[in-house]
Amino acid sequence: MKKFDVASIVARAARSAPIPADDSWREGLELLLQGFAQSTTFRDGAAEATEQAVIAALRARFEIEAWHAAHPVAAAAPVDKPLIIVGMPRAGTTLLLNLLRFDPQRRVHWNWEGNRELPPAETAHLHDDPRIAARVREVDALIDRGILPRNHHVERGDEPTECFWPMAQDFKSMSWLVHTLVPEYFEWLVHDADMAAAYRYHRRYLRVLQSAAPGAWTLKFPSHALAIEEIIETYPDARIVYTHRDPIKPVGSTCSLIHHPLALFNTAVDTKMIGQQVNTIWAQCASRMIAAREAHPEFPFFDMHYQTFVADPIGTIRTLYRFEGLELREAVAERMRDELDRHNRSRDAAGAHRYRLEDYGLTVSEVDRLFGDYTAYFDVAMERG
Repeated sequence: MKKFDVASIVARAARSAPIPADDSWREGLELLLQGFAQSTTFRDGAAEATEQAVIAALRARFEIEAWHAAHPVAAAAPVDKPLIIVGMPRAGTTLLLNLLRFDPQRRVHWNWEGNRELPPAETAHLHDDPRIAARVREVDALIDRGILPRNHHVERGDEPTECFWPMAQDFKSMSWLVHTLVPEYFEWLVHDADMAAAYRYHRRYLRVLQSAAPGAWTLKFPSHALAIEEIIETYPDARIVYTHRDPIKPVGSTCSLIHHPLALFNTAVDTKMIGQQVNTIWAQCASRMIAAREAHPEFPFFDMHYQTFVADPIGTIRTLYRFEGLELREAVAERMRDELDRHNRSRDAAGAHRYRLEDYGLTVSEVDRLFGDYTAYFDVAMERG
């Protein structure tokens, strides 16, 4: 087993920026490294690659905190009225974000900015920054090596990304679960982590990126729903898009998506634990969202049902714009239609993403029991047969 030494990793991350006074990252880091050190299944080289990923995230965190200390005015700027897409995964969230990016009044987090946030990219260079080509090469190499299968969830290097980058830099992110199974970290993350601190950092992170390239933030991360109360506290003027789909599809697909990298990095994977963890994640997201809707009936939530979106993507987006008090300009809608055509061709070429609940120790009846309140509360259409 590899020793993941906290002090050594922190020292290596601090070579480019000092260790900040705010250490909200420390508890999650220590629990995560403890879990990594206990793993007996890492393949040759996987533990070392995992350690490098930890150092990269921590280094980026330290550099961002140093930027805040050096830019107090920009660091205090508000993050106004973000649109945040949360909810069931595999429910059109990625496609929705990829379509919304074509509206120039919106600001998305680009994949190539992740862990390469500094210096903040200027608006004029959001599409020709030299960091773009570097990320494109990295992602394409992962696709070519089969680490990112084309028929799975793939964010290209020059496409929008999810909010897992700032969450990972605070070491409170589901993205860390793909390296090896870390059950103690998982339980802490779902039930005990200080997510208020994580979202305070999330806001600090956005302030860095918007300092040179401002705009109306349009963000996406399905598991943000786990901390919906903290999001409402941090962003009281946010608008929340909540995506809905028959849980059978999101649960099964997420199990497969997590299993693939775990199998690449580990000699053995407890697939039943994957099933239990995925069920827990999305069931907790659903129950916490119901509680939030009951507690905050005045808060602006937009419910987007997968089947409605697939049947009429542009019509659904027009309805979303009306919810935001915006107008979808025809030139933007036309670019969205072009992207839809490209997306459909790419999806057809990649082929279907196939998975089975039983491979993860799950049954349809178990999923239905866990999510019965959710599907009834939001009148979610079933996709069976």
